[in-house]
This record gives sequence, C-alpha cells and structure tokens, in this order.
Amino acid sequence: MRVCYKILLVVILSFPSTLLGQQGWMLGFAPSLELEENLIGFNARGYYGINEHFCFGPEVTLFPKQEVENNYELKITELNFNAHYIFEVSHKIGMYPLSGINYTIEQEQDSNTLEEEKEEAFGINYGFGVHYNLGKTFAFAEFKGVSGALNDEFITVGVVFVFLKNEKQTSHKE
Repeated sequence: MRVCYKILLVVILSFPSTLLGQQGWMLGFAPSLELEENLIGFNARGYYGINEHFCFGPEVTLFPKQEVENNYELKITELNFNAHYIFEVSHKIGMYPLSGINYTIEQEQDSNTLEEEKEEAFGINYGFGVHYNLGKTFAFAEFKGVSGALNDEFITVGVVFVFLKNEKQTSHKE
C-alpha cells in the first residue's frame, strides 16, 4: 500500500491545478476510483470560495453496482461536506489539505440469491489535492480517505467551473 501512496503523490504532483483567486460559486465533475475494491464512480461537487484561500461545499459520489467477487456486487453512495485551504505555489498552482464529514451508504448484493445487505455510517474525511488554474475553469486531482465505521479511500481527478467570480481576482496575466 505504501507504493500506492508514492505513486499517487507523483501523479498528483505532475497533474496540479489551483483555486487561487477563485471567489464565488464553483461546480465540478470527475470520475472517481475507490481503492479497496477498485470501483469506478462519478463525483459532482458544488463549492463556494469565500476568498482566494478557503472554499467549502457538498459533494456526492456514486459508484453504481459493480461486481467485486464472483456473484457479489457492491454499490456505494457517498455524501460529503468538505473544506479546502489552498496554499499558493504560484499564480496557477495550489495545494490543499482536505477535511470534512461523510455519510456513506453501501449496498451489497449476492447475484445468485438476490440477498441484499445495506450499511450506513457517518465518517470524517481527510486528504490532500492540487489544482491548476485555467481561468474560469480548473483541473484538480485529490486523494480522500474516510475514517469511521465504513473506512475507505478514493482518488478523484476532474474539472471545476467557476461562476460569479470576483473580477478583481481575474487580473492575472496568462
């Protein structure tokens, strides 16, 4: 697992993005990889940047039913409320720790018997990410872990669109 973290760090550092100077509402979309069972899902997020360093907002990540073992399927729904504090590396690049709260719903089904089990739990989110500013859009990559009754880890790489951006913040020369 230590090798996975090193690889993730290299990937994140080679694919940076930033939220620097982003005030206002942001809407993002991304594919997400759940690391324990290698599930592929979809993340949507709505954030509000109160200044050039701090943003927060809700996220939902859906992992549709996928076979994880013979005749065994898993579906995960994650509801999160996260906050980021961006550390400016340059006018284009920022890095951030991620923290927040999580509510996870896991549904497991045996394909042969159609027997279902459902678990729900709250957890604490932790992680880190990087952003690369593309103007009114930015790319991001992040690692997120969930600590609680349903521990899990995720890698998400995507794009965020900025709306109602403070014009004073857009004066950086490209």
